[in-house]
Amino acid sequence: MGKDLQPAPVERASYPARGGNRVRVLIDGRETFAVIGERVRRASRSIWITVSFVDLDFRLPDAEVPLLDELDAAASRGVDVRLLFWWSEFPGIGSFRGDAADLEDMARRGVRVKMRWDHVPRGCHHQKSYVVDGEVAYVGGINLTGDGLSTREHTTPGHHDVFAEVEGPAVADVAENFAQRWNQASRFDGQGHAFPSTDAAGRVDAVAIPEDRGSTTVQLVRTIRRGLYRGGRGWSPAHGFDLADGEQSVQDALHRWIDAAKQLIYIENQYLLATDTLALLARAAARGVDVIVVAPYRPDPNLVLYPKELMAETRAMLDALAGERRFGLFGLLRPSNDGEPIYVHAKVMIVDDELLSIGSANLWPPSYNRDSELALCVWDPRLARTTRGRLWAEHLGDGEHRGLDDWRRLAHERTPPSRVVAIDPASYYRFAGDAVAPWSGIEPRD
Repeated sequence: MGKDLQPAPVERASYPARGGNRVRVLIDGRETFAVIGERVRRASRSIWITVSFVDLDFRLPDAEVPLLDELDAAASRGVDVRLLFWWSEFPGIGSFRGDAADLEDMARRGVRVKMRWDHVPRGCHHQKSYVVDGEVAYVGGINLTGDGLSTREHTTPGHHDVFAEVEGPAVADVAENFAQRWNQASRFDGQGHAFPSTDAAGRVDAVAIPEDRGSTTVQLVRTIRRGLYRGGRGWSPAHGFDLADGEQSVQDALHRWIDAAKQLIYIENQYLLATDTLALLARAAARGVDVIVVAPYRPDPNLVLYPKELMAETRAMLDALAGERRFGLFGLLRPSNDGEPIYVHAKVMIVDDELLSIGSANLWPPSYNRDSELALCVWDPRLARTTRGRLWAEHLGDGEHRGLDDWRRLAHERTPPSRVVAIDPASYYRFAGDAVAPWSGIEPRD
């Protein structure tokens, strides 16, 4: 399958490009979680979820009880429900650590959901994925928090974000990623950190490859930190590797797609801090490719903590991009008089209306080599074009929008229903001298 695809699939990767899939793009949180919730409630065999940032009181749209209670109800009817949580040594930043008091409370309540905890030193298990009944999977960037419940209209608080639903052979790879991480979860291997017990939260096996459900080709790519897991990997015999050496197929895929672009690169991402990626985008713009990037109008204030040398390198690259005629950086504002920014949390890239990537990875070094990440790379011109059209209609309003010049014009006019505003790359990531990061001063704790 992979030999005829352009660009070619990543060879040093755990999973091959698989045909026969049906992919549906879900835009913003309410649409995403309405679909996932409906599927979860119909589950008959299994629900496996990798969890990053989470609020245990999170409720699906229009639900009467928290998601954890809905999952427990599924477990009570015999569904194998498993949650793999990120365990952070920094309490209070958004992970559910499963501390002793939490586990005692769940035991008193008789919770039947199986849980394990996984730790990446001074990093984040950033994957967000769901596998239901081994038949359908969901991959994207939306967290199980209140900010994940945005609507297309963005008249209420919440991030702009994107997820993807996949049915077909690629589901087996999303399930295998879960199984591999679950079975080697660091807090379980080293400390038996599990619920309701180490025996009850036992190992899982990968699922059988589902039958074809469509005609779309998908490769699941990942970031796995060196030394975190172990075992032989690789779909290509010539490019086999030991997972103990890590996996960087997310970075490899994004970079080869940028290099292959001929007309348009459209990106939505929370961070723009990977200087190697920015250099490739500058090279693409210099050869005449329209490069349109949508990012948070106000950057994450915790970036005040980003290493000063790396930030200086990023600013230098953004200064260079500011001089590229075919590069444009934009933010989004809510459709109200106060012009409050819409925080862009999506991780999307569309190339030439032929290639589409949706996942959890930001464009910064930790997403390439430290944090665990997961993304779907999709070869499907019709889906890529339709997805771009839907996103542009949300941001720019309905109409025929052809490229960077239209974005610049609408950002200048600032006329509803357009929500876009231009950002000067040379001024981005310039924080006030007295800026304080919300996470400043949080100390690690076992």
